[in-house]
Amino acid sequence: MKPVGIGRYSTGQKRCQICEIFLKWDGLWCPCCGYRLRTRPRNSKFKAELRASNEIDKAKSLGVYEHPPIQAHQKHIAHKRKH
Repeated sequence: MKPVGIGRYSTGQKRCQICEIFLKWDGLWCPCCGYRLRTRPRNSKFKAELRASNEIDKAKSLGVYEHPPIQAHQKHIAHKRKH
């Protein structure tokens, strides 16, 4: 099933180019045909989205992530205006 609002690779799905399906599978090889499964997108736009999502998840797990940079910058500017 296609996830809504998030990419397939972000949710752990992998693609078999031979069978032309996405699988939720732990292995690196397709259980049907034995072909290597894709774990990352080919399109550079989607690669960048996946990379950004992974960086945010990593920062959240380390407790570093609070706000996206733009929101943090806007809070900084608003704080300066008060003083």
